[in-house]
Amino acid sequence: MPFPFSIPTQIHFGAGISHQAGATAAGLLSAPGTKNGVLVILDPGIKEMPWVEMILCSLEEAGVSVQVFDQVRANPRDVDVYAAAARLRQPGMGAVMGIGGGSTLDTAKGAALIASFGGKITDYAGWGRVPGPILPVIAVPTTAGSGSEVTSWAVITDTSSETSAHPKVALGDRHLSPAVALVDPTLTLSLPAGLTAATGMDALTHAIEAYVCAGPSGAALSSPLNNLIALEAIRLAAHYLPRVAADGQDLAAREAMLLASTLGGIAINNADVAGVHCLSEALGSLYDAPHGLLNAILLPYVMDFWLEGGCGCQELFIRIAEAFGASPQPQEAVDQVVRLAQGLGLPSLSGIGVKAANLPAVAALAEANVSNPSNPRPMHAGDYLGILHRAMQGGLPER
Repeated sequence: MPFPFSIPTQIHFGAGISHQAGATAAGLLSAPGTKNGVLVILDPGIKEMPWVEMILCSLEEAGVSVQVFDQVRANPRDVDVYAAAARLRQPGMGAVMGIGGGSTLDTAKGAALIASFGGKITDYAGWGRVPGPILPVIAVPTTAGSGSEVTSWAVITDTSSETSAHPKVALGDRHLSPAVALVDPTLTLSLPAGLTAATGMDALTHAIEAYVCAGPSGAALSSPLNNLIALEAIRLAAHYLPRVAADGQDLAAREAMLLASTLGGIAINNADVAGVHCLSEALGSLYDAPHGLLNAILLPYVMDFWLEGGCGCQELFIRIAEAFGASPQPQEAVDQVVRLAQGLGLPSLSGIGVKAANLPAVAALAEANVSNPSNPRPMHAGDYLGILHRAMQGGLPER
């Protein structure tokens, strides 16, 4: 069967690979006429880490001029993108390096886009609206979850909305893919347990949604090659997330989870996400909760809904169960995810401050999401509302 597949980003993976930051940046800036300045966009929560100074020194030792921008928030805002883009437009700036989680990497992509072509984030909403190559982005992930270091997407909150809901704007284009990803598991060793759990479940969500998502005709959006990648990401998360949650200094487990995250990013980049993301992005427009945590909470409920309604993906769920090392039964896929979530001690939606009065609005936003048609079972606002009510109580759907 014919299918497209691409990985636009050059990936360098391994413990200590972040030491190559200077050589990588210098290589991107070495073409005739290019500038030698790099704007380093940092998650403010990591700027005191000793390896941040190591990366900055690596850049300077390679002859790269460095400026630092550390005004990044969870659920990245367009105003922060514009502020970073203004710094990128200064004389001598030729590239951007994002060091942090998904919010930081998406801010770096958005800043490179706006610095290159101007306008507002909303001008580029949807797929394929970037007119050409943007300033090169070097992605250095410090969490094992978003996979943003290898995706062609950035999700930015539009703060210009006059309503209480600030919609998340999804920008997708091959030109948004980072030029290089330096994927170093040692940078994730300092992640606290709660963030490790949430981001790890985020990576699992990406892999599962990429594996099961379907187009309007019901045909799979993934491909045989992409399925191999998604299943390996599922296997890695299933086996190593409990281990790394128990011992954050387990470098082998950190390495496995960061690989799962990167593979999950590749998988969604060549397929799509589905109902979990439709809900988490809708909730994120009303509540300033971390995207990965929302995915982590919602994944079991959405999977249960898909299977309960006879989504036609029973065979896929069997393969997911097998990736967990469980018996080849569709229900085992849901049960294994439930047990994993229970072991990680994830909260309910009400436990993170979600209010029942807002649920109908969240459900409507989820149905309007660009990825809603990619669900393996059709989902409407009423379906999303039922899932939200279940997730509010926190009673996971194990049978």
